[in-house]
Amino acid sequence: MPHWFEDALLALDLETTGLDPIEDRIVQAAVVLVGADGAVSNKSWDGIVDPGVPIPVGASNIHGITTERARQEGMPPVEALQIIARLVDNAADRGMPLVIFNAPFDWPFVLAEAQRHGVQIGTPDIVDPLVIDRAVDRWCDVVEPRTLRECRIALGQSQAAFAAMLGVSHESYRTWDAGRRATPPHVMARARALATHRDEHALLPLPVLALLNRRACQDAAGGGP
Repeated sequence: MPHWFEDALLALDLETTGLDPIEDRIVQAAVVLVGADGAVSNKSWDGIVDPGVPIPVGASNIHGITTERARQEGMPPVEALQIIARLVDNAADRGMPLVIFNAPFDWPFVLAEAQRHGVQIGTPDIVDPLVIDRAVDRWCDVVEPRTLRECRIALGQSQAAFAAMLGVSHESYRTWDAGRRATPPHVMARARALATHRDEHALLPLPVLALLNRRACQDAAGGGP
C-alpha cells in the first residue's frame, strides 16, 4: 500500500486582504488536484474573489491584486466558497489529503468565509508541509533535549499538537511544559524518543499527520481541543 504522499493530493492556497480570518477576506484562491504522477488535473481551479471591502495597499503590494482589479475580475465570495467546498469535499470522500503550506493561516480563512456566506464544508485530513519540514529539518540548536518544552521545540510543535502526539490532555501538558508540575517519567521518556527520532515524522500515517495539523489550525483560530 503506497504512502499518502505517493498518491493523488489536493492543494489549497489563498491570498487575502490581511492576517485576521475574522476581519479580513479572501481575494484569490487556488485549489489544485495533483495526480500520483505529478500531473496537474484539469479539474483544478483558481480565481480572483471580490472581497466586498477595500484591499489595503500593503496587501496589494504582496499579491498584486488591487481593489479595482478585484471588483472588475473577481467572482462573488459565495461562488468561490462553493467551488472550494465541492473540491475539498470530493477529495475527502476519496480519502485524499488536503495539502496547505502554513495551514493555520489559510484554513481558518476558509472556515470563516464559509460560515460568513452560509457554505457548508467538511473536515478534510490536512497535511501541512511546514509542520513536516520543522520535524525533519534539524534547524533546532537543541541536540539532546532535557525538558518537555525542549522536546516540543525540537519538533516545532504547538502545545496542543505535542500533547496529542504524547497521548495526554492539553491541560495536563500545559502545566508540565510551563514547569508548574513535574513531568511524569513515562511522558518524558516518550517525548525524548519523539524528539530524537524526529526524522521519522515525515512518514507518519495520514490520520496522525491530519490530527497534528488540525490541532495547529485550531490553536491559530483560538479553537478548542
